[in-house]
Amino acid sequence: MLKRIAIFALILALVYVSLGIAFHIGWKAAADACRTARIAQGEFVEPNEILGGAIGLAFSVTFWPVYAAANMRLDGTPFATPCTH
Repeated sequence: MLKRIAIFALILALVYVSLGIAFHIGWKAAADACRTARIAQGEFVEPNEILGGAIGLAFSVTFWPVYAAANMRLDGTPFATPCTH
């Protein structure tokens, strides 16, 4: 019984992490597209991300449900960028 619970918890954790990685990749693509569009319009675009790389990935994988819910509530899209405001 304990082995089944552990396997179920592992599967659940793998699904959660997989969805978090997919969220991070989707948001990163949306942010890059927005950044490119803003540069093409001549707007100021910040030169570097503050929380990029491994730290940004860790936050996205961990808190993706919170980010997605807040973005849906405030901007109507799970991948909010300055272009969606």
